Amino acid sequence: MGKLVSKAAGLCAGLALLIGETSCMGPGTGMAAEQAFAMSASALSGAESYGLAGEIALYEPGGKLGSKAAYKGEVRQHGNVKLSWRTPGALTANAKNAYRPAGYRPLKLLEVMNGRNAAMAFVGGTSADGSVRLRIKLNDKTAKDRIAGELRQEIENLRTGNLAGGSREKELLATAERRLEEALATLSVDTVVYWTADSKSWFPKRMKEETALSYRWKGKAFSEKRICLTNFLASG
Repeated sequence: MGKLVSKAAGLCAGLALLIGETSCMGPGTGMAAEQAFAMSASALSGAESYGLAGEIALYEPGGKLGSKAAYKGEVRQHGNVKLSWRTPGALTANAKNAYRPAGYRPLKLLEVMNGRNAAMAFVGGTSADGSVRLRIKLNDKTAKDRIAGELRQEIENLRTGNLAGGSREKELLATAERRLEEALATLSVDTVVYWTADSKSWFPKRMKEETALSYRWKGKAFSEKRICLTNFLASG
């Protein structure tokens, strides 16, 4: 996942901030953006089962693609989703582009997208296919805490899988954790989510997360970006 991920034992990080035109009220909806999102999130949580399909692209400084992965999953009986990952064919042969983001859970983003943690606005009007689009910008602390949590979870996954490791492995893990915490102390994150929902059923169609992050590693400044796209697939 770019420099921070490679240096901190395969951790994940950030993406670019895109700004679009917004409006406070959605044409034809008669409600505020916060209410529209609440309706859509409720429609999702009320669905007994649905599918997910998406991808994550991680970009290094300068905009070069660092790694990419696609995923599929299904939620049944309001339970947790289990994702299966694959590396797109064009990247499979390149080992450094083989990305398996163990700490990433697309639906975890829903836990922090609310009026206390984000600013919400409509983008444009209702489209020809009946879609409503929202722009949701997480506040700085929420955005940073989320990315930091994912990175720390990656370290914890390594620790759990290394219980039988020797002293050398444990020393390397401790060093990686220390360096990660040093980087996190300098971390700044911008996260914007574009949420698309059906204007009648309010069931979501798509969630596109764009995150940009900057940090310092051993005194040097770095920036990275992450773009995560999730398509919601209604059952039946």
